[in-house]
Parts: sequence; structure tokens; C-alpha cells
Amino acid sequence: MKSASLMELLEYFIDILPTFMIIIVCTIYVIVVRISYTLGWHLAIVFFIKGDYKMKTMIKQIHSVIVDVPIKRAHQFSTEIVSTKSFVVIQVELENGLIGIGEGTTPGIWWNGESVETMQLVIEQYLKPLLIGQDPRNIEQLLQLFDRHVRANPFAKATVEMALFDVVGKIYNAPVHQLLGGLFQDKIDVKWALATGDADGDIAEAKELVDNKQYKDFKIKAGKFQPADDAKRAIKIAEGLRGISTIGIDPNGSWDKLTAVRWMERLSDAGVDFLEQPLSPLDFEGAAKLVSMKKVPVMADESVATIQDAQRLVQEKAADIFSLKIHKSGGMRNTLKIAAIAESAGIACFGGTSLESSIGSAASVHAFGTIRNLEYGCETFGPPWLADDLVKNPLEFKEGKVIIPNGAGLGVELDEVKIEKYRRKKEEVTNGVF
Repeated sequence: MKSASLMELLEYFIDILPTFMIIIVCTIYVIVVRISYTLGWHLAIVFFIKGDYKMKTMIKQIHSVIVDVPIKRAHQFSTEIVSTKSFVVIQVELENGLIGIGEGTTPGIWWNGESVETMQLVIEQYLKPLLIGQDPRNIEQLLQLFDRHVRANPFAKATVEMALFDVVGKIYNAPVHQLLGGLFQDKIDVKWALATGDADGDIAEAKELVDNKQYKDFKIKAGKFQPADDAKRAIKIAEGLRGISTIGIDPNGSWDKLTAVRWMERLSDAGVDFLEQPLSPLDFEGAAKLVSMKKVPVMADESVATIQDAQRLVQEKAADIFSLKIHKSGGMRNTLKIAAIAESAGIACFGGTSLESSIGSAASVHAFGTIRNLEYGCETFGPPWLADDLVKNPLEFKEGKVIIPNGAGLGVELDEVKIEKYRRKKEEVTNGVF
């Protein structure tokens, strides 16, 4: 009787074994799919093989290199003409082999005192020791750590933050814009900078770009000439493009208040769309005077680098538009905080540029695409402005718009061949350089 019961029990287990195995397999499949959806298949495999939830995501090493890339045509700033663009490119390497890329660049050392050389020094000597062994997913915590140990240097900090977001996006198999809250728009209008230094040349260039359906919105640089001559040139260009496109003027803080006040009405009559940073970044009172005239919308750029700057501009009613740049503000997180302050005050935003390659431009548009009050588009024209790029899959520009990438992280892949081609040969920093 006893042996018969055991046989029956054994037969029973044999009968239900297939069903039991199916339940186990299905359960494991659901778990794997769920984890792979969140983390990506490669990390899901690591999770099950090693049983380590952290999956060796700690930062192992940081590498940096300076590159000098030629541009298609000389570009006139208020203080200089440039024919090449310099970048510091970094790679944040994790213990599991994943790598995040970031890029640092400035319009010039005249802009805020930083350069690619100072950025590389700060990253290698001061930020890197703070990062080794850290979890890159704790970005806000790491940014606070940077600020406690390194004063200022927002361009260097933004470069590292960019690489952190890229590698975290790769950990979770998600584009950076999803980590920032999701897109409000998946493509953004781009303003092309007219910087030939000649009014007739700028008008001709703009008309050709419009005819070719490449760009329809433009910005001109001022500051090379005397303020009154700058204003006359801007008016000539605006009138030459009336009815064809929109036009903004950027003196880079080179005008004085009396000149700006004197020409505001004429600029308005000519159809100028906005006046970007006409006065010194420190002249909040003068900017408030121009805003109060209600002739041409006044855009703050150099004067709105920090969250505190944004608060002061709101309090003093010294800007109609904020120009947002991830490098000048120390990264994407701070940029979005500034955009939120602008939104709370009814101030429009514009996506500015430090003339990045597709690496920095991708980071910029990931952030800009999440901003609801980005009413003036952006100027992330760096990739088509450069004679070459640093990635295998450059940003896509179509009919005056930039398309926001949807790949994991920044959605662009570093081209090691191009890095080697444009690497600065006489480089003093060797520790961690790739």
C-alpha cells in the first residue's frame, strides 16, 4: 500500500512537471524581458549571470583629448575671426565596459575665461579624482560634489555631466531626453548665423540658404565695428531680408546703453526679431531700460549663466528671452532649472550654442527638446558649420530643423579615426589621455 502511494505520487509529479516547467520558464522570461526593457539585453544578461544588481556600473577611468577641427568658412565674433574649432573630448569608462562621451568647447577664452586647455586641466586634475569609483547614475549628487570642490568652471563640469548622461542612457538603453523628462518636440527650428562681416554678403548667403530650403531663420554677429555702424549694418540686413526670414542681432555685449536706446526704434522698424546681449553682462539696469521700451525683444545670453542670474533678471525685468547654453550653465540639469525659472516668469527661451560638434549639439538638443517655452528655436548649427565631425552618425538637419536623436544615451557614436586625425599633437596632459 505504501509503495503504491509513492508510485502514484511519482506519477503525479511526472504528470505535472511539464506544466510546472512552463510556469518557471514563463516567469523567468517575463523577468528577463522586464529587466532588459529597463536596462538593455546586455546588462540583463550580466544581472542574471553575476547576480549583481549594481552590474559593475562604477566609474573605472576617464580619458581626455584635445582636437582641432577646421570649419567651412571663417566666422566673425565680436573680438576675433576663427577658422578652426577646438574641443576637449572625454570618455567616462565604467567597470562593465560601457563608455559615455562628452565634449567641451567655448566660443573663445574671451567669453567666460575658460578654454579647452583649462577644461582638460580641471577635468584631469580635479574632477576625475572625485569621479573614480562613483556610480554615474547619481548625477545630481555628483554635480553637487563638483561644486563643493571646484569653484566656477561650468564648461568643464558640463563636459563631464554630458558624458555621465550618455553612459547612464546606455545603462538603461534610453535616450538622454527620456532621462530629462521626455520630449516636448522631436525637432527644433535652427537659426543660421550670418558672419561674413559684410552686409551684402550676409544678405546673399541668407537668400541662398532660403532658396535651397536649408534655413529660414538667421542671426547676425555684431561688435566688430563701432556700435552705430553695427546698428546700420544690422538694419540693412534686416531690411534686405524683410518678408523672407526672421533676423536677430548679437553684439556679444559690445554696445553701450545710449547707442542701444538710440537705435531701438529703427531696429524695430526694420523688423529685427530680437537683440541678443547688446550690453555688458553686468548692466542689468541698462537691459531693463531696453526691455521697458518694448521695441525689440531683448535676449539675455552672457548675463544668464547661473540660476541666480536667471532669478535676478526676472526680478529686475531685464530680459524678454533667455538664451540657454548647457556649457555656460554647468550642464543640462542646470539649464533646465533656468528654463523653469523663465517659464514661471513668462519669459521665452532660445537654444544657444557654443559651436559644438554633433556630440555637444546632441546633448543640447536633448535638453532643448524637453523645454515647453523654447519659443525661439535654437542655433545648434555647429555640425554643418564644421568641415568635419567627430562622430560616425552626425546630427540630422532637414529643412531648417535639427532632428533629436533617439538612440541610447546621446545617440551618437564617437569616431576614433576622426579623433586621431584631429588630435592636437603637442599635448602636455598625458595621464588618462586616450
